[in-house]
Amino acid sequence: MFAKLSVHQLRDLLPFFTSHPKFALFANAVKFEIEKRLPNHPCDFYSYQKSEENAKYFYCFRHNRLPDSCRPILMIGSVQTTVNGDDVICGLEQIKNSEPEFENIILLVASTELAKLANKYLTTCCNIRENYNVPCNNFYLPITVCPEIQEKVDGITLPVSFSIGSTRLEDAEIVNSTWKFATPEDILQQKEKIQRLPTACIFHEEKPIAFEMIGLHGQLSHQYTMPGYRNRGFGAIIENSIVSKCFREGITPVKSVELSNEPVLKRSLEHPLWEIVKDENGDKVIFDYIEYY
Repeated sequence: MFAKLSVHQLRDLLPFFTSHPKFALFANAVKFEIEKRLPNHPCDFYSYQKSEENAKYFYCFRHNRLPDSCRPILMIGSVQTTVNGDDVICGLEQIKNSEPEFENIILLVASTELAKLANKYLTTCCNIRENYNVPCNNFYLPITVCPEIQEKVDGITLPVSFSIGSTRLEDAEIVNSTWKFATPEDILQQKEKIQRLPTACIFHEEKPIAFEMIGLHGQLSHQYTMPGYRNRGFGAIIENSIVSKCFREGITPVKSVELSNEPVLKRSLEHPLWEIVKDENGDKVIFDYIEYY
């Protein structure tokens, strides 16, 4: 059965998404939608299950009205590890019939098994082409580490003339110019995230020198330290600060680390608090981020 999920159904599903790390991005997206937190980036949620004996699939179709109205993001998740290609495609066909902007998808986010099926369908049946794929491991923080994170935040000390707070709206251009995936028009989206989602920023004499953002699905995004201030522990301070804010606001702390970024991936795997997302068999899940043009 194919269904578009109502707000009431999303509220009922939120505990399930929150309790399953591989659905952390769904959990945050659902939370934001229920709260109407991102009015310029609303989501439609769908589910498809052929029968009780078959796997169940969830789809999140995010409309992006900033910087324009035709750059939607599609996210797919499966309850079971083993996926059925026909079922995945059937759900996509139903969404295609429901969403006028379907053929303008700019980004697909899904585990590699789901992404391969969806990518083949999108590039065959829609007038879009793959630009690049960024495979990642996702890491999450269980709620049990919240007291330890808060203790680290409470113990933050900075040198004289340094301060920590939230990224300011006036800093949006600096944030956008230092993000490797950004385009000039993405400045509007950066401002939206600064205004509506948690941020963390360290200032030196009122100038931002280290910061981190939260992405549209609630994932930690764009941690950056200016070159002259690196190797001083500011990255860890920023991360703990923004994670503390996420816990306070009921956002699941989750981050995607590119497989190609071996130093950061190694640090994340060895971190005493961050845990890698695994499937039901205990295998590490790879998430593909596929951009289209």
